[in-house]
Amino acid sequence: MKKFKEIINVIYSLLIVAILFFLIYLLIKNIGILLVKGAEKISSITSSMDSVVIVAIITGGISIVTVFISSIVSKFIEYSQMTKRYLYEKREEPYKDFISMVYKLQKSTKNAQEEYTQEQMIHDISAFSELLTLWGSSRVIKKWIKFREFSQDKTKATQNLFLLEEIVFEIRKDMGQGKKGLKQGDLLSFFVNDIRKYLPNSNKQ
Repeated sequence: MKKFKEIINVIYSLLIVAILFFLIYLLIKNIGILLVKGAEKISSITSSMDSVVIVAIITGGISIVTVFISSIVSKFIEYSQMTKRYLYEKREEPYKDFISMVYKLQKSTKNAQEEYTQEQMIHDISAFSELLTLWGSSRVIKKWIKFREFSQDKTKATQNLFLLEEIVFEIRKDMGQGKKGLKQGDLLSFFVNDIRKYLPNSNKQ
């Protein structure tokens, strides 16, 4: 029930954005016509008005339009920031679980006492995939699908290792971090000591 309400909230939010874009589109589409008609109307009465009054009317009109547009833009920016913050909060749990899953796997391969059973792994993958379906970005979802496909082919083990790192990079990007100077292999070096041997020549620096 909770997930259903969250989906409804997301749909409702997207609907608000769509309506906002539609209103802006109508405003931009018709502003030219309104300006022309306004100019024609003004020109018909300028002959009987003082130039100071005309300037005041034009200045006031421009100010009103500017305030109106600024209000729309500020509301859109505010909504965009709220949406990002909402997604950050929803993505934090599955993304954190994924990183935890990677380190569990790494520990189990280096230390027999740190057992990470097949059953536990399947459970963690299933839980991560479930949350990723709803909250994951399209970039993470696509790389995760590709990673699972490559996992079925043992000849692509090294390639899949770097794909795993790409997923982590995409997760960092979703959480507002990005690469920020990090290169291919930097994150993998946390748990693969000789990862530099498998890097393309251009990235072995």
